[in-house]
Amino acid sequence: MFFERKHLTVFWISPVEGRLRKIHLRWQTMVLGILIFIVGVSLGVGGVLWYQSKTRKEFLSTCNELREACQALALLESQKKEQEVKIQNLARETEKALQELGALRELDRKVRELLEKDLQSRLKKLGITLSLASTGLDPCVPVYRFLVEEGGHGVLGMGGPLFGVVPLLPQAANILVPPYDPHFYVQAKNLESTLTWVQTEIFLRRKSLEEVLDVAQKKERLLDTIPMRWPTWGKISSRYGWRKDPFTGRKAWHTGIDIAAPTGRNVVATAEGKVVFTGWNGNYGKCVIIRHQFGYETVYGHLSKVLVNTGDWVKKNEVVGKVGSTGRSTGPHLHYEVRRYGNVINPWPHLP
Repeated sequence: MFFERKHLTVFWISPVEGRLRKIHLRWQTMVLGILIFIVGVSLGVGGVLWYQSKTRKEFLSTCNELREACQALALLESQKKEQEVKIQNLARETEKALQELGALRELDRKVRELLEKDLQSRLKKLGITLSLASTGLDPCVPVYRFLVEEGGHGVLGMGGPLFGVVPLLPQAANILVPPYDPHFYVQAKNLESTLTWVQTEIFLRRKSLEEVLDVAQKKERLLDTIPMRWPTWGKISSRYGWRKDPFTGRKAWHTGIDIAAPTGRNVVATAEGKVVFTGWNGNYGKCVIIRHQFGYETVYGHLSKVLVNTGDWVKKNEVVGKVGSTGRSTGPHLHYEVRRYGNVINPWPHLP
């Protein structure tokens, strides 16, 4: 290698051919090559360092995200366990609620039976039957509205839609202890189903108890619609049935009872109802006829004075007239007669 002023000469002997070669390198070319080499190396090193830094940042970011995901997963696991505990506790409480609802259903049945017995004890002798018990249909049968509209003349009606028709409530254990399943939603689904049953049963029980309360409140009004008291007070001068006619002396059928009392004594309605007749009525003399519920009518004959008008609605114990001796009568008394669906019946069961 020889150095000259303008260029550098490099001799090179090929080890294969054994020939001498000479290469002339200019100083400018060498400097440019060296600069390019340095720049290339610098860019390469810089690129490597930049890529390494970028990769390191991404790795650290990934590690942080993974750490946060692990923390979130741990929190979710903790919340899941807490929710499982809450659901188990809620399931137990729901089972208790189902048991209490069962007891409430039984109480509802007993209340209906007691109310029915109380009414039947008063109405059975009158030929009226009411069914308030719900033992035949489950889980709830509403109490039928047995009071017809005011002034009606129909027999006791029964029927109408149920407030709700659902199958029997299953046993709580069958709902709340499903076969083992590791999935969380299975427990939630069973609990949701149980709560649906509870809500349905609560709705039915509420409706049932509201109707029982309604019947209990209307019980006395029901009894007010049936003739169940004395129309006046006095001495029984003639009973219902066969008797010796006071005018002919022959055996004759008496359609009511005669209550001997002084002229002018008050005569009251034995049940609430609508006055369908007032005035002179042949042998009855001055007469009042009142139409009640369940096909009943009461007749008040031989009055000296009538104090109501046809079409009036009278309440039980309201004065409708005065004792007298009008019509076919031997003296002051009240002829009291009870009819049902147009047929005369014995008034004695209606005189407590």
